[in-house]
Amino acid sequence: MARYKTVLQLLADLRSETRQSPNVAHNTGVRDAQLYLLQNEQERLWTDFDWPHLRVERYIQLQDGDRFYDPPDDLAIDRIEKAEVKYGGVWCPLTPGIGAAQYNAFDSLADQRSWPAQNWRIYEDEKVEVWPLPSDDGATDEGSEGWIKFTGIKTLSPLVDDDDRCDLDARLIVLFAAVQLLTDDGKKPAAEVKLAAANAHYGRLKSRLSPAPRFKLFGGADHGRRPRGPKPVAYRVVS
Repeated sequence: MARYKTVLQLLADLRSETRQSPNVAHNTGVRDAQLYLLQNEQERLWTDFDWPHLRVERYIQLQDGDRFYDPPDDLAIDRIEKAEVKYGGVWCPLTPGIGAAQYNAFDSLADQRSWPAQNWRIYEDEKVEVWPLPSDDGATDEGSEGWIKFTGIKTLSPLVDDDDRCDLDARLIVLFAAVQLLTDDGKKPAAEVKLAAANAHYGRLKSRLSPAPRFKLFGGADHGRRPRGPKPVAYRVVS
């Protein structure tokens, strides 16, 4: 897959697909419009599918008494897939969602604290809330005791300058951008040909990147491995 092509290469490919002049000087007046199409298509494709090569792990350190945290800069908060906390030397899953049952047990507004964190949710202004309020600081080293690990899809790198690089398959981006460009130019038959090619290429990519379901001869559910380590025991800390 042709990922990480530069903006210059993407623009040249787009002009080739739409049979426009490859001369950069001839396209100075339309460069921004063409780049806008490429940006939009990459963002749409990024939103449409959980691209495995963009799945990353990022860490934040719990702080004594802190309820809200800024998410990692390059991790889209609405594309977070799971959160875990390091406790007892192992990663333990954090339960998504914080509601009345949690606040009745440990009231964050009353500064009731405990250890370790057990739940998390996305709060207003794109903050991450953890519950209960931590009663201690996480260890100094990243990924150590008392750190939260988020797994999710990385945000896209910018496509602005000539040497900026795309994060997704370049041919896929260019084909879908060519569809829009040809449609805007009133070249419907050519646009339909490019659309068929784009959809076929997209289908192949998703098929290769999507894990095949496991076949069990005798059926039965796989509940996954249970996390090792000490079971979290919540204790109240009154400040």
